[in-house]
Amino acid sequence: MDSAQKETLELALEIFNALLMGEEVSRSYNKNLYESFLYNVDIEETVLFIAEKFDMELYRYNDKLYLCPGVKNQLFGYTNEELRKKIARVNKNSNDELYLCYFIIMVIITMFYKESNMDTYVNYIKLADLIEEVSSKFDALINMEDLEQAGEEYSYDFPRIARAWMTLKDGREEIGLGGKNDKVSFVRMVCQFLQEEKLLTFDGDRNLYFPTDRFKAIIYNYFENRENKNDLYEFVYRLGRED
Repeated sequence: MDSAQKETLELALEIFNALLMGEEVSRSYNKNLYESFLYNVDIEETVLFIAEKFDMELYRYNDKLYLCPGVKNQLFGYTNEELRKKIARVNKNSNDELYLCYFIIMVIITMFYKESNMDTYVNYIKLADLIEEVSSKFDALINMEDLEQAGEEYSYDFPRIARAWMTLKDGREEIGLGGKNDKVSFVRMVCQFLQEEKLLTFDGDRNLYFPTDRFKAIIYNYFENRENKNDLYEFVYRLGRED
C-alpha cells in the first residue's frame, strides 16, 4: 500500500469511526471529514465499501452524513428481543406488539409522505390526527375480507397485529393523557421510541411531531430504491382509501 492509498484509508476509517461513535459529520461539524468525503471520490468509495462490509447504510442528506445499520445487522442494529426490551410496555414474551409497533411506524411514514415520493412530505403531523389515522388504518385492516391472503402476499402477519390492536382499550377520548394499556398511549409509546432514535421531535405545547433530517435521509433513500416502490408502504398508504 503506497502513501496515497494509506492516507485515503485512514481518512475513510476516520469518517466511518466518527459516524459510528455518533458524531456529526457535516458542513458545520467535522467539516474537514465531510468535505473529504464529498470531494474525494476515492475516499467516498472507501467509506461506502467499509460501510457495506459492516452491513451499514450510509446516507447523505441536507449537507450531513448519516450511518444506519442494515436490516439484518445484528451487531449495530436491534434484534426483536432487544427491541422488546427497549420499547416501554411492549410484551417481552411475544412479537405481536412489536410488529404492531412496526405497522404504526409505517402509518407514520405514510402521514409524512403522502405518496411514494421523497418530495411530497409534510412538515409536521398532529398527535390527534395521528391517533385517528392509525385507528382508521386498523379499522380498514380488520374489515378486509382477504386479510390472511394480504398477509401472505406482503409477508406480514396482519391478523395477529389486528388482534393485538383490538385487545387495547380505545382511549381516544384521553388524547393528551393516555392510560396504561390503551391505543392512544401505545401510539405515543411508538413515537417516544422514534424520538429516542432521533427520528422524530415533539412540540408538547402544540402536540405536533416533526421529522428529523435523519428520518428524511432514511426515507429519501428508501424511495430511491426502485424495489421499494410497490411494497408494504403502498399497501398501508391505501388502506381505508377509496381512490
